[in-house]
Amino acid sequence: MSAADELDEARALATDACGRIAEFWGFTRTMGRAFGLLYLSREPLPQAEIQARLGISAGSASMTLSALGRWGVVHKIWVRGQRREHYQAETDFWKMISGVLNERERREIGAAVDVVSRAEASARTAQAAVRGAAKADADFVVERVARLGEICRNGETMLDMLLGQLTLDVGRFRDVLKVTPRAPAPVAETAPARAQRRRR
Repeated sequence: MSAADELDEARALATDACGRIAEFWGFTRTMGRAFGLLYLSREPLPQAEIQARLGISAGSASMTLSALGRWGVVHKIWVRGQRREHYQAETDFWKMISGVLNERERREIGAAVDVVSRAEASARTAQAAVRGAAKADADFVVERVARLGEICRNGETMLDMLLGQLTLDVGRFRDVLKVTPRAPAPVAETAPARAQRRRR
């Protein structure tokens, strides 16, 4: 295999790796491959060339590049002497990652905090209204839902910390993440065992 072939192979493998990483983050493999192709290109590329190299349709290429542009992963570049739009990859990985975290993950964890807060309010309402065996069950649900709410809220804090907006209180997170096991219920003592204990 020639050096040029080796280089083409390296580009193809790295482009596919970008597709796999994109899928892991919840994007399409085509979006990842389009980014990888542009990232490994020394010059901006027009949509037609991206479409041809990836083996995708014109509609898929257009939607993919538009989506990547909205996320700030790919930028339109005007090339002197060229009428067609060209595209270039963002090379600041932290800028890309923090943008996704700030836009998508923050929205999702905020929704989770809201839902769990409503669940906790419902559980506490039930806890105040019941007695006896039903109250023990309500107490258990309140405890677990409250802990879940703490985890969600601390998730927001961790995201803020990751994005450089807050510092991390390690002790606080360690305490919240630790779940104390419930003590087992006492086992009733049988009559023969009780008599044997008395003889001792």
